[in-house]
Amino acid sequence: MARFLLLGVSTAATVLALGATSALTSDPAQDSAPRAERTYGDLPPDDFGGPATPSAPASASPSASSTRIPSPSTEPSARPTVKQRPADSSEPNRPGDRPGSSGEETVEGDPLASTPADFPGQNPGPDHTGVPPKKKLRVHRGDLVIRTAGKVVDGLEVHGRVQVEAPNVTIRNTRVIVPTRTESAGISNNNADGAGMLVSQVEVLAADAAPGVNGVVGHDFTLEGSEIHHVTDQVHITGSNVTVRNNWFHHNYHFESDPYQGGGASHDDSIQIIGGGNITIANNRFTGAYNAGVQITQSISEVNGVTIRDNLLGGGGCTVNIAEKGRGPVDRIVIRDNRFLDDQRIDRCAIIHPSSTHIAHSGNVWDDTGRPVALSRG
Repeated sequence: MARFLLLGVSTAATVLALGATSALTSDPAQDSAPRAERTYGDLPPDDFGGPATPSAPASASPSASSTRIPSPSTEPSARPTVKQRPADSSEPNRPGDRPGSSGEETVEGDPLASTPADFPGQNPGPDHTGVPPKKKLRVHRGDLVIRTAGKVVDGLEVHGRVQVEAPNVTIRNTRVIVPTRTESAGISNNNADGAGMLVSQVEVLAADAAPGVNGVVGHDFTLEGSEIHHVTDQVHITGSNVTVRNNWFHHNYHFESDPYQGGGASHDDSIQIIGGGNITIANNRFTGAYNAGVQITQSISEVNGVTIRDNLLGGGGCTVNIAEKGRGPVDRIVIRDNRFLDDQRIDRCAIIHPSSTHIAHSGNVWDDTGRPVALSRG
């Protein structure tokens, strides 16, 4: 709450100086009217939090804070069981969230070369992520469209979306507040021109609760040291060559009745991968997603080559949920040296995958007991 109060004070103060902020980090040609993301319309509705184009405000109310308190347990159960849901919740567990009847499968992968986490012994949180506390921000109102190769955006508070349409753009020390009716991503390079994007020490959040407002979307980018919260999906990966490291993902918006899910519950994930390879997810903190902490599907192309390591992982029906979507096995999945919170909706379901998809996993433990986690088939 203090952060939002400070944000309000900062915004009020900077409005008086808007006339002097026309020479912002962006070029004049980059300040255009709001534009729709160009490729989201091709995504199946069950794989994205909302539509690409602005629309009328949705008549949905978010649930209470989606951050869940881990429930203690002395040892893993022999088979995942569905946790008791609150009395006021009528939402069933949906197919894809539920382990199969075969129970758990325990598979240890070959030993892997260990790369030390950047924050040894801890995972990112409020002290490590987002805009540095003493960084002064200038207000930019409206969408920011970047078309200059190698552009560096530093020290802005953007009340709009950031669309990257040039290579090797850096966005750092910046806060992005996504308008509620935007129904798309706060930062995106989801096009043919924005490869090499670096997003560092940023904060992304929605201006208000709305289904379909997401954090960072695209491919060929690095996201590091950032805090993304109060959106539906924090990260949506649509292609290859992505590194997500040292970030804090929390407080997903969840709607029990989401108009973009046909009136069903929101499919909010901390990270969803719908296609691509050469993807690394390392040393992040995940809490608060309803559907999954990391959801891997092959909705637009095959997924081949994902490493998930050294994270503090929580949330979801099952925290890591892998689906094949009719494209065959997901290849080269490595999940190692992660700590899992016990906050899944399905008891102790850390990782669920189809039997045809092999996972190399080692060193994954429950955060509360230190005991090894097991894989679940679904």
